[in-house]
Amino acid sequence: MVILEAVSFGLAVFIGWILFDYSREKKWRKEKVVESFLAGVCGAIGWTVIELLF
Repeated sequence: MVILEAVSFGLAVFIGWILFDYSREKKWRKEKVVESFLAGVCGAIGWTVIELLF
């Protein structure tokens, strides 16, 4: 269950981050997609760690 929540949170971070970058630059850039993906992965890992600690 924790993993499903973490993946959902990571996906939400990825989508939010990529939409925010697109709204600023008005074009898709490969670097921004990779940055958004890494932000989503870090968010999912952070969510998992917090859930396991508390």
